[in-house]
Amino acid sequence: MKLNRVKIFSATGVVLALALAAGSAYALKLPPFEERGEIRAEDVCASLGNASRAATALADVLPEKSSYSFRDYATDLRTDELDNSYQTACFVYGDGKQLLVARTDMLEYETTESWQKEAVEQFVSASSVLPFAAGDKAVASDKIAAIYVPCASHGIRRHLSVVVRLKKQGDASASDLRAKLIDLAKNAAVHAHMKARCDRPSKLRE
Repeated sequence: MKLNRVKIFSATGVVLALALAAGSAYALKLPPFEERGEIRAEDVCASLGNASRAATALADVLPEKSSYSFRDYATDLRTDELDNSYQTACFVYGDGKQLLVARTDMLEYETTESWQKEAVEQFVSASSVLPFAAGDKAVASDKIAAIYVPCASHGIRRHLSVVVRLKKQGDASASDLRAKLIDLAKNAAVHAHMKARCDRPSKLRE
């Protein structure tokens, strides 16, 4: 009987110790009880376009992290209608780990299919994406959204390739992830079409 009581008291002590440890972790906001960091519109990459829309979409697709940070790069920005260069990249991090990448490049392919094959299918399979209405071609899944946007008509015709790729996803459903990635891609495309001084209709349907 004494042995059984010792075992019971010992087990109870372990349970109480674990409960106290969990309570302390929650009170101190230690993992896994850390509060989710805020994704503020003013911190979002400029290349993602409308900041409040981008922040809302990012909050829906990204996993919960205690902090988020952004790195925005803009190189070879188009200076006039004869310039054929434009490139931006936005990298989103959570607790120091890369969660999402959004890139825009001015380029041209012979066909929209060849654009999809190179710009999209290096990351996901062709069977995993479905088309949506935007640009000359647009496809998306729960991991990627990409738009081939008409841009320059002077000299060599050019398009903007906008690709938003989710590397670590949150708890939203696959359909919600796809919808929000499309929002991010369209938002970035509208911004790029203006900043790149495009003179061809974007065919973006907001």
